[in-house]
Amino acid sequence: MKVRNISLQKAEQAVNALRGSEGRLTLVIRDDTEHVTSHLKERLIHDITIKPSCRERFNALAAHVDDAGSIEQRVNSVVNNAYQIWLRKSFYALGKYVDVNKYDLDDSRRNKLSVHMYNAQDLTDVIVDRAQNMAGKPHGVQPYLISLDDMIPVPEGLGGEISFSRLFSICGRDYFDYTARPGHPAIAEQMKIVREDLERRYQETGHKQPIVLLEDNVRHARMLNWLENQMDEAHLFDYGYLAGISTCFCSANDDELSKIKHKGKSVPVTVGVNYHGVNSDVQTPRDLLFDGFVVKIDGEKGRLPGIFMDVASRFSVKEDCADEFTREMRHVNFEFCEDIQKNLGVNIPLSWFVGAKPVSYVTNTHANTSMMKVMK
Repeated sequence: MKVRNISLQKAEQAVNALRGSEGRLTLVIRDDTEHVTSHLKERLIHDITIKPSCRERFNALAAHVDDAGSIEQRVNSVVNNAYQIWLRKSFYALGKYVDVNKYDLDDSRRNKLSVHMYNAQDLTDVIVDRAQNMAGKPHGVQPYLISLDDMIPVPEGLGGEISFSRLFSICGRDYFDYTARPGHPAIAEQMKIVREDLERRYQETGHKQPIVLLEDNVRHARMLNWLENQMDEAHLFDYGYLAGISTCFCSANDDELSKIKHKGKSVPVTVGVNYHGVNSDVQTPRDLLFDGFVVKIDGEKGRLPGIFMDVASRFSVKEDCADEFTREMRHVNFEFCEDIQKNLGVNIPLSWFVGAKPVSYVTNTHANTSMMKVMK
């Protein structure tokens, strides 16, 4: 599998090269290194700084490789490098076991898989800029931006967010209604916050605000039409109107896009990088360890990494290869944690990961257990 880092300046050229090429599959991803590793880095820096035993091991390992940099510099370097290695090994595992039949390919074309990886911040900057321009400024009113993605923050004063995900069964085979992501208020409460902000702006300007949604990938009209209906029921459109959607990627064809409606009219969509007409799939490998799918355990929501679920359902892995993929990814996860221990001297516990509580539940493991032990 060929992994390419694609700049936005070269994106159109890279995608056009794939058009008309049969027997190929391209996996598309935003490089989410900073989003994934920021919390882990903070915990590592804290423990190395505060705990004498951790500091002693860290200093010995740093001296061994003649690294005279600060704790922050070494932690950043080691963790970023470890994650990049983890990411590429995840791609190779996905490429090795993905069910290519779902993409109208056969196994003889498996060596034609490739990965296009984009800088997440560059994509965010582009879609925010396009969102601000796509609606114009009717009556001098700035577009109100609503982010639907954790990795796309809205600049201060330009809007808000509505954070929600599908709720999955613990096994991952079934999904239910949309629900607020863990750590966020209920969807109704989020709607209320946005409505009050829109109402305040309406009173200040005397005009309804053009609303633009920010998304990572538009795949189906169904979810966006559900959201539009929720916004309508929450009276957001008393003070604004849906002017468009600005998305990093688009997996929907023109017919599917035309089904996204607001007040009976199709909603304009602007795309950062458009893979329309190319056999491609937008992926989030971090869900295999660092993030996960929203589940509910004992009435409490959390994120369960996909490695503990039915990977055939959640990652399009061939059903007869699901166990092999799981074993390989558990080893890749183990190696990430081992890499951190070898270079920084810290044995990362399960409790430092977003999915600690759900993982503890499904594995019957204490949250303070080493993540390497969990993955064995």
